[in-house]
Amino acid sequence: MAIVKMNKFSLLAFEEKRSLLLDILQNFNYVHFNDLKVKEDETYLKELTNSTKIQALDEKLDKLAFAIETSLKYSSTEESKDFKRLDIDEVYKDSENFDFNLIYDKLIKLVKEREGLVDKNQAIEQKIGDLNPWKDIDIDIRSLYDSKRVYVETGTISSQFYDGLKKSIVDKNFSKSLIYRYSEVDKTSFIVAIASLDEEERFKELLREYGFSRISIKADASVSKSLSALKKEEANLKSEIKKIEAEIGEFDKYLEDFYLYQSYLVNEKNKEEATENFLKTSQMDVIEGYIPESMTDRFKADIEKSLDKEYILDIKDADKDDPDVPIILENNAIVEPYESVVETYALPKYNEFDPSLLVAIFYTIFTGFMIGDLGYGALGVIATLVILKKKDLPKSTEKMIKLFLGISLSACCFGVLFGSVFGGIIDVPFGWIDTQTDINTLITISLIIGGAALFIALGMKGYMYIRDGKPMDAIYDVLFWYMAVGGPIYYFLSKNKIGLYLMAVGMVGIVLFAGRDAKSIGGRIGSGVYDLYGITSWVGDFVSFLRLMALVLSGGFVAYAVNVIVKMLFGAGIGGIIGGILVFVVFQLFNMFLSYLSAYVHSLRLIYVEMFGKFYEGGGVKFKEMLEDTKKILINRGERK
Repeated sequence: MAIVKMNKFSLLAFEEKRSLLLDILQNFNYVHFNDLKVKEDETYLKELTNSTKIQALDEKLDKLAFAIETSLKYSSTEESKDFKRLDIDEVYKDSENFDFNLIYDKLIKLVKEREGLVDKNQAIEQKIGDLNPWKDIDIDIRSLYDSKRVYVETGTISSQFYDGLKKSIVDKNFSKSLIYRYSEVDKTSFIVAIASLDEEERFKELLREYGFSRISIKADASVSKSLSALKKEEANLKSEIKKIEAEIGEFDKYLEDFYLYQSYLVNEKNKEEATENFLKTSQMDVIEGYIPESMTDRFKADIEKSLDKEYILDIKDADKDDPDVPIILENNAIVEPYESVVETYALPKYNEFDPSLLVAIFYTIFTGFMIGDLGYGALGVIATLVILKKKDLPKSTEKMIKLFLGISLSACCFGVLFGSVFGGIIDVPFGWIDTQTDINTLITISLIIGGAALFIALGMKGYMYIRDGKPMDAIYDVLFWYMAVGGPIYYFLSKNKIGLYLMAVGMVGIVLFAGRDAKSIGGRIGSGVYDLYGITSWVGDFVSFLRLMALVLSGGFVAYAVNVIVKMLFGAGIGGIIGGILVFVVFQLFNMFLSYLSAYVHSLRLIYVEMFGKFYEGGGVKFKEMLEDTKKILINRGERK
């Protein structure tokens, strides 16, 4: 339960050996580089830039991502969910002979061909859509427009004006004019307007008054024949598109090679990006970074192997107060999954301590209490164990699954304590607290758990002071707060006035010493009074832990309500039994999901705000390994010893 101890190294090596050195360091993996910057007086140094190579790798990665996405989109087979574990040497070796550019050119040619056909098809669909309203016109449309004897126009008018237009033609004595509606779409009438040449101008004016919009029907012959030809062309295009999509889908045979090549590119990019942390002279590279102390001997041996004796290497213990020291958390298999909870908030600084064990204890208690059901917990245990057994998972995913395994086991324990199995659907011979009736007991337990969490968290602050040789600070900032907060609690529980005396001494101590860094007496007292005002936040912290009680009650009441409905349905014959089973399964699983989600989120709040607020600052730098897992390729790492 600790932060891995680090050594800081400085390395001077010849530029010509850079590539070999990077290969060795990547195999070593556990090296974190400092981003070196040239100082004003270091005119002999330059910052090393590698943007051209990195940009080229980014372009390849973008092309590869497109190839993978496109292949999967049109593939007829489901993508494999399996992972492959390989050494980085295997990744590089297997990727050397993979001609991605040749495959990509073939793929992109097909994609562009498909896009061209799709554009054509969309244009034809547009033409079909334009002609559909006129499909009943069975004469050559060109002869209609080319008539020298009458005025003929086609277009649209709002359907609400159509009857009015017809009436106006009669009322205004258009004896040689008429309109005919061929179709109606979305309250728009598609009409043909015909008039004699002597009535043409008056007729046009009337059409304008009623909002007539001219549409030229684009057909080479009759509309029906044009539609038939277009639909045939559309069918042919769709057939060609499907054929090309099938050819694109066949590129899924390269998916395994694509994912391997992706791993190669990602790790090659990491290697190239590492060089941007270096400085250089005309012939030498200046490199600085950190390695785990336990791997120092191996690091020296690897450097010697790659550079022979043509280098200068200096290694020393990392400064405890150096903010750039990267952090690796090291915990046993039980605590390790809870590192993700710590990392989500912030990694500890190098001069802090790893709170993972504390988080593991209380986060497990909080979540288990909030879920509080043996049935839900048992299902969670089974689900997580099945996933862990059947899948080779990335480390981060495996840690998350194990975290939920711990939550589920805790839910089982509290489910036994509360005697709850799926909200009480089964009568069990155990259970010492009834969540339906023992509300005061739940409140008391919630406050006890909250008090323990807060006082232990405050104790961690005292531990850090004592560890750093500051015992008086531990008295001023921890012991006095224990007295100020614990005193009234002791008095409330025992009615012993000693509790009030302890509270008074603690409060006076806080006022006198909390602002001890102030230069004046007034500033010191004022700062102390302000700090003492923070005692009100302790009340809020204690109240916040009542969410333990609130969430177990809400989940329990929902489960109980579902069970009541199920029992009512079971009394209604076979149909009721089937319905009851469906209701039970669906709503209990949904309530289980909500219970887990609520427990996960609210427990984070209790850890981050109530507990971490008492002692934890965080802000540490995550150790950046040189090797990186990708979607389907997990890279084997050497052990840290």
